Amino acid sequence: MRNFFKGVRKHIAKLDASHLREQYELVSDELTHAEKLLNALKEGFIRLDPSGKVIQSNPAAKELLGIEPEDAIASLSVPYGVSSTREVSVTYPQARTLEVQTFPLDGETVIYLRDITAERERTEEELRIGATKAVRDLAAGVAHEIGNPLNAIAMNLQLLERDPTDTESIEICKSQVKRLDGIIRGFLQALRPSGPSLRPGSVAEPIRNCLSAFRTQFEERRIAVTLDIPAALPPVAIDPDQMQQVFFNLVKNSLEAMKDGTAISITIKFDDNDVITVLHDSGPGIPHEQLMHLFEPYKTTKEKGTGLGLMISKRIVTDHGGSIAVESELGKGTSFTIKLPRLERRIRQLK
Repeated sequence: MRNFFKGVRKHIAKLDASHLREQYELVSDELTHAEKLLNALKEGFIRLDPSGKVIQSNPAAKELLGIEPEDAIASLSVPYGVSSTREVSVTYPQARTLEVQTFPLDGETVIYLRDITAERERTEEELRIGATKAVRDLAAGVAHEIGNPLNAIAMNLQLLERDPTDTESIEICKSQVKRLDGIIRGFLQALRPSGPSLRPGSVAEPIRNCLSAFRTQFEERRIAVTLDIPAALPPVAIDPDQMQQVFFNLVKNSLEAMKDGTAISITIKFDDNDVITVLHDSGPGIPHEQLMHLFEPYKTTKEKGTGLGLMISKRIVTDHGGSIAVESELGKGTSFTIKLPRLERRIRQLK
């Protein structure tokens, strides 16, 4: 289509009215065909102008959202002009879970909607088809998750070599040994992973423990770390060990992508329903084509990666009743947003 327009523009001065009419009809036919293809898709498609106004959508978008796309944009809370992926729940005309992806295109924002209800309802056992694949998943997952606390122990043992009286490093090593024990026991359950052991607590606790474990690496690589926690933080129902595993995975991924002398910021805030944690790194960003598969197993750009870390993190957050979303812009970094329901909200839901 682009080459066609270039050809017409180049020779337009030589075209008479009859030839121009023929070229116009060709373009009209192509656009009609493209519109038919778009309307036939089962996935939703929405185009937004730079101000966030809907300028085009297909019938599937309305069907998946249950309302006109123009009325749903505000509740989707999509970022404009950046690549992102998140999940949203809708209840009308039926309860379903949608994957919402965005990407910038020529100054506009394109939204892609996909019904993933069936995928979310599958059990871990259904996802692991066959004993051989299950054992491979288990072994790779154990290897990946054990690496985080081992790295933390190694870094703090180096500190102890310099200063044997460093009690903080000793305590960190003890806590990481405890994490190792928990990881091994958890993965021994293999195909039937246990849910989180929830108790009232603060999301700040696992975050602080995670940052303490990476303290040496932050200092050696001159990574500036900013932690913003409100004075009065509402409690959530949380398994601190499992959520620490989530933040370990996110911080470790950020460090592997970032250059020395850059920065990581973690901001905790809350609204009437959720406690929201946003982790932003100043890395190179993630291309849209990779962002689409970020939480899938064995989808990784790392030479020795398994792609299981983010998949496991997403499962943990989901088991807490929360959600995890990611936004990224090339050259400007990546942000992960984790929402966990406030304890008061969970209690209201149980009544």
